[in-house]
Amino acid sequence: MEQVTLFASIPAVLALVTIAKDLGLPYKLAPLLSVMLGISLALLDELASGAPATSEEVFTQVASGLIIGLSASGVYDGAKLVGGKKTDGTTDNNRVP
Repeated sequence: MEQVTLFASIPAVLALVTIAKDLGLPYKLAPLLSVMLGISLALLDELASGAPATSEEVFTQVASGLIIGLSASGVYDGAKLVGGKKTDGTTDNNRVP
């Protein structure tokens, strides 16, 4: 997986997980879905290349997908902390800047 594809996949996974949560996915399952989507997208990228996949390439793609999924999950949690949005949808206006 090229670096550009790797970094472009992180927002894609984040968007797909956000859509799933809006459709009713429990909050606790979001990180698991994020990792599963990351691995799936990485493996699909390898299959789309058309080259025969060796076990080393598959392992590399699974590791890349794990990085994508964990990064997408971390980006969401980091943005949530910076934005001050609580899990119930309210904002914390009493924060000290």
